[in-house]
Amino acid sequence: MKTRIISGVILVLIAAIIIAAGVLITPLFITAAAAFLAAAATFELLKNAAGINSRAAVAGACIYVFLTVFALDGTTAEVLAPLFGETAPGTLELALALSIAYFIFGAVMTLIKHRFFGMAQIAALTAFPIPLAFAFSCLALVLNHKNGIYYLLLLLNFSSICDMGAYFVGSAVGKHKLCPEISPHKTVEGAVGGIASSAVVTLALSFAFSFEDRLAAALILTVAFCILGMVGDLFASSVKRAVGIKDYGKLIPGHGGILDRFDSIIMIAPLFYLFISAGII
Repeated sequence: MKTRIISGVILVLIAAIIIAAGVLITPLFITAAAAFLAAAATFELLKNAAGINSRAAVAGACIYVFLTVFALDGTTAEVLAPLFGETAPGTLELALALSIAYFIFGAVMTLIKHRFFGMAQIAALTAFPIPLAFAFSCLALVLNHKNGIYYLLLLLNFSSICDMGAYFVGSAVGKHKLCPEISPHKTVEGAVGGIASSAVVTLALSFAFSFEDRLAAALILTVAFCILGMVGDLFASSVKRAVGIKDYGKLIPGHGGILDRFDSIIMIAPLFYLFISAGII
C-alpha cells in the first residue's frame, strides 16, 4: 500500500507539471504525454498480453499510435498548413492515412510471422492499436480544451473517485457479486456506492467551476460514464484473465502498467469528448 500511495503522488506531480507546461507554454506538451502513454499501453498489450515477440511488429504499432495522437491534434495540422498550402491534410485525413498504412503493415507482419501468430496475435496487432490511438488522442483533446482542468477532474471523478467509492462501499456492505468470474471482489452494492460518490463530486465540481447550467446533464452523464468506466475496467480484467497475467506491466510500482491505470479513462474519453464538443457537458 505504501508503494502504491507513493507512486500515486508521483503520478499526480508529473501530471501537474505536464498540464502546467501545456497551459503556459504549448498544448503539444500534453499531446506528447498522451502519445507516450498510448505507445506504452500498446507495448503492454502486444508484448505482455498478446505475447507478440516480434520487435518490428511491436515497434511499428507503438510508432503508429504515437504519430496518430499527434495527427489528431489540431496543432499538428497548423504546422503542416504552410508546407502544403490549400492541399494541407486535416486531422482526420492524417489519422485515416496513418490507420490505413498501419493496417497494411499489420497484415504484412502477419504474413511474415504467420508461423508464430495465432488468431489472438493477429487480432491484437491489426485491430487493438487503432482504438487505443484514438482513445488517447481524445484524452489529449479533453485536456487541451479551454476548460481542460474542469474536464480532467470530471474524468478522474468518473474513474478514480467512482473506483474508490465502489471499493469502500463494497468492502463495507457488498454482498451481491457484480461479475464474479472476471473480478470476484466487485459487488453490485459497491458499484452503486461508486456512482453515488461520483455524483456528489460532480455536484461539487459543477458549482466550483460555475457550470451550474449544465448540472442536470452532468449528473445524468455521471451515471452513464461511471458504468462505462466499470465496463472498461472489467473488459481489461477479462483480457488479463484470458491470457493469465495479473498486470499489463510494471511501469508504475504498486499499480501495474499504463493499461492497468487507464483502462477506465480510455473507455470514457472518446464519448466524453463528443459530449464536450456538443456543449452538453
